[in-house]
Amino acid sequence: MQIVPSPPPHQAKAYQQTSVENNLTLVWYFSIMALIGFGVHLLHHLRLGNEAFSEQMMPYLLVYISNVLYALLNLFLLPYARGMSRTSWRVTLLELMYPTFLAFMATVLSIYTSIQGHGPVPFIMGMMVIAMLVQGHLVFLFCLLFLCWMTVSLGLLNELPMQDASSPILTCFTSMLIAMFIARLAERSRVDQFEILHELHEKNSLLEELSVQDPLTKLNNRRYFASKLESETTRSLRYQHPLGLLIVDVDDFKKINDSDGHLVGDEVLIEIARLISQQLRSDDIVCRLGGDEFVILLVEAEVEQSKEIATRICDSINANKFARASHKVTVSIGYAQYTGQPLGDFMQQADKMMYTSKKRGKNQVAFFGYDFDSQSVEL
Repeated sequence: MQIVPSPPPHQAKAYQQTSVENNLTLVWYFSIMALIGFGVHLLHHLRLGNEAFSEQMMPYLLVYISNVLYALLNLFLLPYARGMSRTSWRVTLLELMYPTFLAFMATVLSIYTSIQGHGPVPFIMGMMVIAMLVQGHLVFLFCLLFLCWMTVSLGLLNELPMQDASSPILTCFTSMLIAMFIARLAERSRVDQFEILHELHEKNSLLEELSVQDPLTKLNNRRYFASKLESETTRSLRYQHPLGLLIVDVDDFKKINDSDGHLVGDEVLIEIARLISQQLRSDDIVCRLGGDEFVILLVEAEVEQSKEIATRICDSINANKFARASHKVTVSIGYAQYTGQPLGDFMQQADKMMYTSKKRGKNQVAFFGYDFDSQSVEL
């Protein structure tokens, strides 16, 4: 059994960041509660007039004022901490100083109330709150609780006879042990919950990835392409960026399947996917539409650049040796440039050019609106 509950090593950094977020959130909430609660007590205390500043009432006044001021300081600093690195020492100081301050307040007030004969009630309540206020720093919390108990004990022994100090000291000791138990129980629960949520997040990410990934070629699939087509055409119109579309179809792929078998056909598709990916830029998007057909979005690519990329794809596949294929493997490619036309027309233009490539003899590229061989315009 772990004395200090902790997640697996590969989740430690993520848990630390989650702990910081939760701690800062709790500091925010407790600061608001302290501002309201101690603010009301301060106003009520000031109604006593001059008596509020008497020697007997001064400790309470100082507690109320210091808590209100510290709460205001937290509310001022926390928005800046949200934008800082979670590994920054400033953020760590902010998340741990407030629980330390509250523990100190509860400790000092408990010494005073015990001397007055009211018992260490603030210590009991304060330590229970502190036990729930800190996540991811259990050793620090144990040390803080023990230090508070030692401070209470020394303070009471210094101010009271042994027979009068022993009872509140034992009460505080019991409270400290209970607070430690609660703190460890809470930390164990938080770690378990984090591990479950982290595992669930990883599975959801995997499912999301699989839902848009072609299982054979590992390229993105038709579903992913549909979403990217809509977003990239919208971006193209908004920022006036050029956008090209290539539809790539394997020539005579049925012959490969019929003569060499579907296993070899699959190997050919996997190799073609690899060759296409090698010729693209980092921002370009390639997907497998299905069967032996691939589609490519050339992001921010002018016509000449699109022609160069399409030609490289065609040539690289033509030059590649597909070891197990008995037929020569080539592709026909159709190109269209996005100019604001409906998406259906955009796809149809590229598809039409792909069939034009096949009619012209295959293993080539045809461009909608631009015939680079004859300088004529495709209609």
